[in-house]
Amino acid sequence: MVDSDALDLETRNAVIRRIPLLGRMGIRIVQLKPTTILTMELSDDVRGHAEGTVHGGMLATFADVSCGTALEGLFDPQSEVPVTTELHVRYFRQPHTGPLRCETTVAHRGRRILSSECSITDGQERLLARASATYMIVSGTPLA
Repeated sequence: MVDSDALDLETRNAVIRRIPLLGRMGIRIVQLKPTTILTMELSDDVRGHAEGTVHGGMLATFADVSCGTALEGLFDPQSEVPVTTELHVRYFRQPHTGPLRCETTVAHRGRRILSSECSITDGQERLLARASATYMIVSGTPLA
């Protein structure tokens, strides 16, 4: 017997891997509800200017993907797509170990405007960054 939730995560993770940047970042969905949890490996593909750092843009992308993923189930995936309209990231420190973990919750659910918030931690559960994101739901065909 196949666990449908595991298959669902496997399918969603396959979609993420097909996006070149996200595939290189090693982003993986671990849990969808009630809190959305994604992980990201520490690798040279996400490294910042100095050895042992993560590029701030990679952390922002990680937050955006996690915040957008948390919105699943709040719009019609057959005809609507969430588009990022605002992303605010507060950086606190660099990681000591990986993998990085992003935990996200939905903060606001409107008819067309949705918002979510996340915290990114390292392998030692140290807080690296917090982010909030706002999305507009628009008509369109999602990446399948």
